[in-house]
Amino acid sequence: MIRYLIKNNFKLMFRNTWSVVVMLLGPILVIAVLSSAFSELMKSYEGVDEFAVGYRIQEVAEDNLMIETVKVAGEEAGILFYEYPQGEIKDVMEKNELAGFVEFSEGTYVIYTSADYEVEGITLEYFMNKVMNVGVNASLQLQEQEKIVLPVEELEFMPAVDSKDYYGIAYIVYFCWCGMICATGVLSNEKKYGIVRRFQVSNISELQNYLGKFIPITLTVTVGMAIATTITVLLYDIHWGNSILSMLIVFMMILAGAALGMMLYNISDSLVITIIIQFTIVWFMGFFGGSFETYMFSSTSDTLKHLSPIYHSNRALVELSCMGESNYVASAVGYSLVITVVCSTIAILAGCIRKRGRA
Repeated sequence: MIRYLIKNNFKLMFRNTWSVVVMLLGPILVIAVLSSAFSELMKSYEGVDEFAVGYRIQEVAEDNLMIETVKVAGEEAGILFYEYPQGEIKDVMEKNELAGFVEFSEGTYVIYTSADYEVEGITLEYFMNKVMNVGVNASLQLQEQEKIVLPVEELEFMPAVDSKDYYGIAYIVYFCWCGMICATGVLSNEKKYGIVRRFQVSNISELQNYLGKFIPITLTVTVGMAIATTITVLLYDIHWGNSILSMLIVFMMILAGAALGMMLYNISDSLVITIIIQFTIVWFMGFFGGSFETYMFSSTSDTLKHLSPIYHSNRALVELSCMGESNYVASAVGYSLVITVVCSTIAILAGCIRKRGRA
């Protein structure tokens, strides 16, 4: 009997072709728009090449020691220091195409930068701050050593993520949670032709009735997302990383989204209310989960982010894409599994209560 329900519900869903088309074309169009709009925002930083900087010092012993330390460290960092004892600093910089200029005096220094070398200027300021705070103090204390070794910090970081990769993943995730729209053909026909009342006098259990809708919804959304993902990969060269784990996470979200929708429908007994509530819930989960603003740049608190299952899924999939691994895979799958089980249980219980009330 359940096979008959699944087959019949598949037919009803595909008669309502606009909902299937929305699920198919929606993510493709949104990914195209947002990945292009935010391409500059997410463009990765590119380091500068070797550049020249001028300097000028007073004839003080400490200053001579200072500049020698700075020059040695500068060569290792790709910053070449050349002395220009005479002339206006601005004219010297323009004439010799210098990215910056450092004027040393006793115990202090002043940095001049050019608007044409903005990145180099920032690099020079950061370099001088680090060297003067660490390297020079060390050189004054250890003048007998031939070379001063500056401490190096190794920072953990996530590789840069392209906007097409990020939004190409994030909106597949987002639309997975909107799969209930595919069930509009089934649910509207049940209301229109009184199919629910026929089920009440049949031997069909509420579990069979639930699975008869749940399975077609999940399979339809799965196929739709697979097609949308394939198209976006071919069109925009989106990288998904670990294919098996990525497919598992996406499929679990499809299950959770369908279960959430079925629970809301069995409780409200209204398709309109179900769509409104579910889309509102998904919007908030997406807002805190990085669907609209990338989770890397989001200013919302980590507590709110971690309450959203979309955050766990987005982060797991994006990290799999750029690093090949993620600590969020387990939480993304687990979160979706809990939602699927809990929502399915509530949906079946709500259906049983409604069936008894109408009996």
